[in-house]
Amino acid sequence: MQKISAILLVVVLLCAISNGVLSFIDGILPNGQFEYGPKPHQMKGTRVIDPKAIPNWELTGFVEYIKSGQKQGDMLLVVPEGAFAVRLGEDASIKTKVKVTKGLFYSITFNVARTCAQEEKLNVSVSPNSEPHDWGILPMQTMYSSNGWDTYSWGFVAEASDIEISIHNPLTVEKDPACGPLIDSIALKALFPPRRTNQNMLKNGDFEEGPFVLPKTDVGGVLIPPNIEDDHSPLPGWMIESLKAVKYLDAEHFAIPKGQKSCRTNCRKRKCYCSSGQDDSRQSVCTFFRCG
Repeated sequence: MQKISAILLVVVLLCAISNGVLSFIDGILPNGQFEYGPKPHQMKGTRVIDPKAIPNWELTGFVEYIKSGQKQGDMLLVVPEGAFAVRLGEDASIKTKVKVTKGLFYSITFNVARTCAQEEKLNVSVSPNSEPHDWGILPMQTMYSSNGWDTYSWGFVAEASDIEISIHNPLTVEKDPACGPLIDSIALKALFPPRRTNQNMLKNGDFEEGPFVLPKTDVGGVLIPPNIEDDHSPLPGWMIESLKAVKYLDAEHFAIPKGQKSCRTNCRKRKCYCSSGQDDSRQSVCTFFRCG
């Protein structure tokens, strides 16, 4: 009897593994906070000279390994969580490989801070990807938090079980190889399509399904980019139609009147959210929402 039970257990485990149990579970990516860094001989000053010096990541171009409290001229570089972050110089990138579930919808979350006066942008992409021009150019010109760090999210559909996530600082007009944003705390979360209920015709009307919220940080909410920058919204059931990002909030850091999640607009005199609902009953429909 014990032998039969053991055989059944092995069969169940093999079936679970074949169905993607080994795919990534929601949270910080392996070494996503860059706490495991390069060895001294792999660096020249703050610049990382070995493309595989940071475990779990591959570097391209001028990438610096920054310690919290380090100074850049008169500017003090502070990391919101942990002791280290990376800075992407012009045309520099970091990428990592992740095992996911093919066909699922995912959202990337990461912390970013500006360190230069010039306009900065980040290009977020995932490969393989059959959709043309399916990447996100996130502008860093406007910072929404008081401590200089913002948390951004970006959505995508996994087209393979093994994907590569890349964050790239594209070339700008001003040529300064060392100038670029700081990156820290990169996370991933699987999102599931919400369904309408008999009490709400709008999908995800309470915003409970959304991007991963980084724990133990005082950045203050996760920015969801407008659909012109991300056509796969990290907020399922909704599109952001303003020119500015909106903030995704959680009950742990903010007062939410109902449930665990909410959204805050950063736009004025423009439509920020858009969703659709179906009503074939030809009856009157009421829309309720809370604002504060």
